[in-house]
Amino acid sequence: MESSATKSFIGLSLYPDQVCLVEMEGRRVRAIAARELVQPFDLKTLRVGEGSLDSVVQVVRDLYERMHGTSREVGIVLNDRMVLVKKIPVALGLTEEMLKEQMAWETEQILVASRSDYAVEYDPLPFKTATGNPEHLMILVRRKILKMVHSLVKRVGMTLRVVDVDVFSSIRALVANYDITPEETAVLVDVQRGHITCSVLRQQDYFLSHRVSLQEEATIPGSLDASETAKVVVKELRRLVFGHRLGREIEDLDRIFLAGSETVQEIYQELSSAVSVPLEMVNPFRQLEVSPSVSQSTEFVKSPERCVAAVGVALKTMPSPLVA
Repeated sequence: MESSATKSFIGLSLYPDQVCLVEMEGRRVRAIAARELVQPFDLKTLRVGEGSLDSVVQVVRDLYERMHGTSREVGIVLNDRMVLVKKIPVALGLTEEMLKEQMAWETEQILVASRSDYAVEYDPLPFKTATGNPEHLMILVRRKILKMVHSLVKRVGMTLRVVDVDVFSSIRALVANYDITPEETAVLVDVQRGHITCSVLRQQDYFLSHRVSLQEEATIPGSLDASETAKVVVKELRRLVFGHRLGREIEDLDRIFLAGSETVQEIYQELSSAVSVPLEMVNPFRQLEVSPSVSQSTEFVKSPERCVAAVGVALKTMPSPLVA
């Protein structure tokens, strides 16, 4: 899945509250480093302007030095809150030009701002609607966000090669490390500070994703503990299963995987007694070769699930059109 067997490449995941760097040489993990952010990396912060990146730039520099990085080529993973993702059904037999015209029309229906303000990417999915129409996945991101990401990478002294979204990078890392059959319906639950994202996999690919704000679920913002967060996860999984005709109850799911921030291990313990579906913490290094220094690092030993998206973008084979 890598572009070169020997060339190093860095995957960098930028969540609102944490940063993770993973350097890989082919499928060998050379170094990792992660840290929580004091200054959030989110849309509100980016609206402030170039100065809002100062603290993030310094964190990335510090992590790069700590991991003794050798590569200057990097792939960035954006949190799904910074993009728009939509599944689009299309008619059978469309030419490439007709498909392009439909996607342009669909984009205009979704957006309030000018279409020229956004970079757009779309790819076919291995699914069909109930009427037999193929589906495409459309991803839209503001060009201002891409410009800020380019600026961040340049200030760190790196070269941006790939831009991805955490939902897809995480699924890529999951599929690379776990044997999920095409017949299985699996869910990846990504728990971050303030929100959770549930991504459903069918036929070993992205089927749908759903984000829930934990702030809205809490009586006092930020007050949900692991037990309460686990209850939110169970409620949302039930809603996904029934609402998208994946079955009648959670037990109709084949597997549930967990990844995310420092609280996810506590949530795993709570969920273990709440659901009977096979439940696993994602280890993005499970099927990869790991250097001795990585195997002894704190991130690898205590919280490998924080590195899922960063590993996923490092495994990405082709540069994203979003950086073109």
